[in-house]
Amino acid sequence: MAEDVLYIGIDLGTFRSVMVSSGNHEEEELTVIGTPKDPIARNFLKRDVLFGEEALKNRLALNLFRPLELGVIKDTKEDREFIAHFITHLIGLSDPEDHNRVVAVIGAPAEASHVDKTAIFDAAAGSVNAAMIISEPFAVAYALDMIEHTLVIDIGAGTTDLCRVYGTIPGPGDQMHTGYAGDYVDAQIIKEVQSKYNGAQITKDMARRWKEQYSFVSTSTPDDPIMVDFSIEGKAMTLDITDCMQRACESIVEPIVDNVKKLIADSNPEYHDEFRRNMVLAGGGSGIRGLGALIERRLSDMGDVNVHVVDDPVRLGAMGGLRLAMEVPEEMWKNLTLAST
Repeated sequence: MAEDVLYIGIDLGTFRSVMVSSGNHEEEELTVIGTPKDPIARNFLKRDVLFGEEALKNRLALNLFRPLELGVIKDTKEDREFIAHFITHLIGLSDPEDHNRVVAVIGAPAEASHVDKTAIFDAAAGSVNAAMIISEPFAVAYALDMIEHTLVIDIGAGTTDLCRVYGTIPGPGDQMHTGYAGDYVDAQIIKEVQSKYNGAQITKDMARRWKEQYSFVSTSTPDDPIMVDFSIEGKAMTLDITDCMQRACESIVEPIVDNVKKLIADSNPEYHDEFRRNMVLAGGGSGIRGLGALIERRLSDMGDVNVHVVDDPVRLGAMGGLRLAMEVPEEMWKNLTLAST
């Protein structure tokens, strides 16, 4: 009788993580963990740890932790423990107890893939039989079946990861990252609005919501001004932030373009044309309207450039991980809890 194997793909993101499985599970969870502040909170919540939206909903009664920062696990004992809790929680959503064997491919930001590989393996050890850690840009390319001379630009919350893909798992020299990503845009929105409107009171969550709803660059300007509600010294206002939004969104373009040029220039010159014509824009930041066209325009001095903007940036990395889990021979993997039963 064939062994009953559950295959899992995970996109471990700074802001949001996604899990998909061969058992038709699809789960999206904010990468945030909460623990009760005191015994009263513990009795009220009836749990020691809460995750994602549920943690945010009860945040006043919790100590909140975001264990990933700028694409890497924060260097504290607490955060290493919390990322282990979080990975165990994600895997648990796939009902692994219903299967004889569980194997997982975890896509992480490019830097986490190298710096924190051991910590991620350790975190997964209690829940899976075997695991492989890959860079998130490679998972995206694999999901799209675009692993032949492709350059992936994956704009996450903490980092923008760039990766040359050419038919094999990329090495450190094939990847670059920059902190000019989603969280940076949020901070720039706050800075731009407060510069325009003295005394404006804006939180990071407000800026993120505005970005997710209204973000754009010069190649796709909105027909109507962007009007949002916020307070100025406690007074409710509805004001125009169109110019603020454009400047904030465009603030990440030049660093990305510079890194793309470096990755292409450092590659085998026989394949420069293919890398220029096979660029993929992925991650949550790919949702900024007009961004793909603007990157093409800023790279036009390099020759004929084509940037493909993905259709499903949230699930794509996890889907690539699942496909890898089901297709890649397991002898390539690092075995974890293989105790006989």
